[in-house]
Amino acid sequence: MEKPGFDLSKVNTVLYDLDGTLVDTNDLISESWRHTVKTLTGRGLTDAEVRRTYGEILQDSMIRLMPEIDPDEALEFFRSYQRGIFIERIKLFDGVEETLRALKERGYKNGLVTSRLRASTMNAVRHFELDRFIDAIVTASDIDVFKPDPAPVYHILDKLGSKPEETIFVGDTIHDIEAGLASGVYTVLVDWSHAIPHEERDDIPAPDAIIENMPDLLTLVLK
Repeated sequence: MEKPGFDLSKVNTVLYDLDGTLVDTNDLISESWRHTVKTLTGRGLTDAEVRRTYGEILQDSMIRLMPEIDPDEALEFFRSYQRGIFIERIKLFDGVEETLRALKERGYKNGLVTSRLRASTMNAVRHFELDRFIDAIVTASDIDVFKPDPAPVYHILDKLGSKPEETIFVGDTIHDIEAGLASGVYTVLVDWSHAIPHEERDDIPAPDAIIENMPDLLTLVLK
């Protein structure tokens, strides 16, 4: 899809969200939220409530979903549930490694911008050996303002020495889309997003493009 004033032939940088974009953590995150809220409050969560947490800073979600519970207590409960099972319960989406490798080999810069903390981000990155292809990483541990604010995008662009008009950002949540559009990069939604079901996509700001699979990103970038 064309973006007025944006020349895809000048792209030299591709940014990615982590959860739900490169790494399939959807089932683990959903299970962790349901277990945490049920245990601490006795309440269940709807699918829509779980989806709303995707891409959101954990503490913000805790306060919104469980205002009666101390957020630090809730955070520790949530994270302790995932300790020891995080790596065994996540996997790369199809085509991720091949796509990142192909772009790296062609001289493109790959960047990761996530609302996950650095420790667990690096746990996933190193487990899947994505650090072979990624040139810079910005996590929630590195900044004070988070997506949907464009600040994380600007921060990683500064680290990479890249410009918005040379950059594509690939994500799966409304936070990714809004941050990308606000920063002026070419913004791509992944069609495998659990955070934004197809029936809800008319209600969000329109991304510049939607890809059905990771190899489609190569087609978009290299055409």
